[in-house]
Amino acid sequence: MMLSMSPGFANKLFRHFPTLFLLVIAQFFIPATVRANSFDITITALPSDPARVHVEGVTGTETKAWSFPGERLTTGGQGERVSNFALADASGVEVRVRRLAPGEFESDDPASRFSYDLMLAPPLNAADAAHLSWVSGERGVLFLSDVLPILPSKGKVALQLSVNWEVFSVEAKDRQGRFEIPDAGRSLFVIGRDLRARNGRVDTMEVTHVIAGEWAFPDEEIVKTSKENLDDFRKLMGGLPRRHSMVVLLPFPSQVAGQLWSAETRGGTVLLLSGRLPSKLAALAQLNAALTHELFHLWVPNGLALKGDYGWFYEGFTLYQVLRMGMRQGRLTFQDYLNALGRAFDAYKSVRGRQELSLIEASERRWTSNPAFVYHKGMLVAFLYELTLMRRTEGKSSLVEVYRELYQRHGGADQKVDASGALISVLNGMPGMNDFSDQYIQNANQLDLVKEIEIFGLRIATGGVRTHVFVADSISRQQRDLLRRLGYNERRAADERRLQLDLGNHLSLRR
Repeated sequence: MMLSMSPGFANKLFRHFPTLFLLVIAQFFIPATVRANSFDITITALPSDPARVHVEGVTGTETKAWSFPGERLTTGGQGERVSNFALADASGVEVRVRRLAPGEFESDDPASRFSYDLMLAPPLNAADAAHLSWVSGERGVLFLSDVLPILPSKGKVALQLSVNWEVFSVEAKDRQGRFEIPDAGRSLFVIGRDLRARNGRVDTMEVTHVIAGEWAFPDEEIVKTSKENLDDFRKLMGGLPRRHSMVVLLPFPSQVAGQLWSAETRGGTVLLLSGRLPSKLAALAQLNAALTHELFHLWVPNGLALKGDYGWFYEGFTLYQVLRMGMRQGRLTFQDYLNALGRAFDAYKSVRGRQELSLIEASERRWTSNPAFVYHKGMLVAFLYELTLMRRTEGKSSLVEVYRELYQRHGGADQKVDASGALISVLNGMPGMNDFSDQYIQNANQLDLVKEIEIFGLRIATGGVRTHVFVADSISRQQRDLLRRLGYNERRAADERRLQLDLGNHLSLRR
């Protein structure tokens, strides 16, 4: 799932790579027969600058059309990645192939055997390194979804690396040491030297932590942070999404500012790339903020049998849910909660045409329009949904019940169903909420947050550079009870207002 928290920063590309790997002298062994709807491939890292891998394999289904989705991903103008593409039929006879476009090939006759070289220099945009395959002088990340052409989703992968490099993955191995891939779209490998592994457990789930580089905190802090968050989510969701997961912390492959990070969760793997802050306290705060969001993605969307792009929920609603989790953990205050909503509203207001698409339509087009819109509007709609649900049920239900119901219905199921339909069914099924999704999710409209939060006892300060959300001076008993359930504390709020007034008076006297 994609969440990059580092827009607008400068990035540098490694232009000089040391020799990475030893040449593999032995010939590849490709089985003579492969099951239909499966694949068997070998990935060999080549000693080159920029970094390359050689991919050779066979698929059980012959085809004339060969497409590399990864070639269409953002690579920062580095040129085509696929070269030396060659095909053969099941008996090994070479099949003529022609290039139609970057990453698109067509053969004269059906083919099932293939080989090619793939350039894997780190992307020019450092944030993309959490979402694309790359190899640097010390380590790399391989996403099968952009390393392979479109193939059947299941198969086996063998990796040939230098003797001093290791590979880590959540995928199991067969007797020959090949990784068994249940879903290529959700598989990734971390490779490199000097990788440190730390094992842990959360209830019945094994958690492998893979760490590289030096940080302001010891490795044990990563294990502790992930365990605490995973255990909290286990209780929230009512179960664990899988038996084995992996949490990876790597430095960016290029120099970036310390406060920048980018992350991706695929299947059972959470990949976090981060800048290095010198302060232990600040570095741990950044680690926890990043991991809290990404670890929840092990459940949503990676633990759900849903299909389609429903980023409005698994990103937007999840941003809100993680914010609420931070309050439950005591890391965030009620004022932090209000401030985050104000920032989301400012970001939402900055998007042109925000009233022209429903949340569902915006999710389907988010990679061709404004991805951030889905995050910010989704978060605000989640906020309105939870407060509306809590108000209509007098605090007996919240967004937690929505996630639990969704996970009970679609967690770990074999057959995937349409995501939007399943989500609307769960959201509408909560007490008194059958009309909410029609207005805020399924139909295009513009959020009038100033008006819509008044019913909850909240106000927005209009004007100024930033939006400020605050509790109204006069609120009803029902409003007070609702806000208390969210963490509102009148005495603390009064103290904070008094401090702000004292500071303002002090500054005015100094003038």
